[in-house]
Amino acid sequence: MDTQEVKEQEIQTPTENIENQEEVISETEQQIITLKDQLLRALAENENTRRRGQKDKEDALKYGVTNLARDIISVADNLQRVLDNKSENAAELSEALFSGVDLILKDLTSIFGRHGIQRIEAKGQQFDPHSHQAVFEQETDEHTPGTIVQVMQDGYKIHERLLRPAMVAVAKTKTQGNQ
Repeated sequence: MDTQEVKEQEIQTPTENIENQEEVISETEQQIITLKDQLLRALAENENTRRRGQKDKEDALKYGVTNLARDIISVADNLQRVLDNKSENAAELSEALFSGVDLILKDLTSIFGRHGIQRIEAKGQQFDPHSHQAVFEQETDEHTPGTIVQVMQDGYKIHERLLRPAMVAVAKTKTQGNQ
């Protein structure tokens, strides 16, 4: 290589470098613009998803019991029918009242079953602090200690979650002084 060629390369290289740099800067700026646009779209989509989720949550809390409420309305209708069927004859009134209440209880139990609500069977069972609330202990020789001998109020579960514990009396052994 002679000095002439080297000087020409040196002269051309800075111009080419400037053009290449401008081209790279232009491409980089375009990429930045594209990425900013993608970021803004992703943020907007994220915000829309958050709002939709919040609205769905509020609707679920507000209207989640709609099916249960719709079924319970039939129980209220049946109770009203029992009250509307008044009779002057006390025997007929008593018979109609008990018959109506029995049917309503069966209907309510059926509704509970459709919605996953179960009554906790307590009498005769072993006391379970997760399902039962002991109101008092009853001294007895007839039952083993810790057995539920009386139910004051039924307990209920929805699916496997406790709604309300059963209020119960629990057997305990008689003490020597009480025999």
